[in-house]
Amino acid sequence: MMIGIALGALLIAGVILALVAPKRISIQKSIFIQAAAPQVYDQLRFMGNFPNWSPFKTQDPEQKSSVSGSDGTVGATFHWEGVKEKSKGSQTVVALQPNNSVKLRCNITEPFQSNPVFSYQLEEKNGGVTLVQDFEVDMPVPANIFGLLFGLKSEIGKTNQQGLNQLKQYLEKASSTLPAQN
Repeated sequence: MMIGIALGALLIAGVILALVAPKRISIQKSIFIQAAAPQVYDQLRFMGNFPNWSPFKTQDPEQKSSVSGSDGTVGATFHWEGVKEKSKGSQTVVALQPNNSVKLRCNITEPFQSNPVFSYQLEEKNGGVTLVQDFEVDMPVPANIFGLLFGLKSEIGKTNQQGLNQLKQYLEKASSTLPAQN
């Protein structure tokens, strides 16, 4: 009898959590980078540049990666396979506006299935670029429950900020020597 009551309470709690937990995570981060818009834009659109500033490469230095398609154009895809973190997936350039915006769609296949979208907006001003990153991912039930319970939005936000900080550091260190790619 007590087991039945406990299971019923857990089921009710699960249903309530499923209803109140967000079905989508949206995170916006921004950073000012003292570099020219073409340099920032090229780091974002050329998938071969991603390891220069990837927070995932920092967390898993032995991560394997490759690029398919015509790098720097819509359709170019960065593929990765984690060694330490046991992750696998890809991110594809889905939209480009020269020196203005880049949109990437991810296809994470391991350790779970997910399809987040990263959109980057560049605004050149005051001798540099304000870069705004918008991140969105759908969280269907039961993933939304686990996301809520384990603070997934906070963790994603930290990782996204780490990536932006590393991009800033890389570009500001190299801005005088990085040629714009065509």
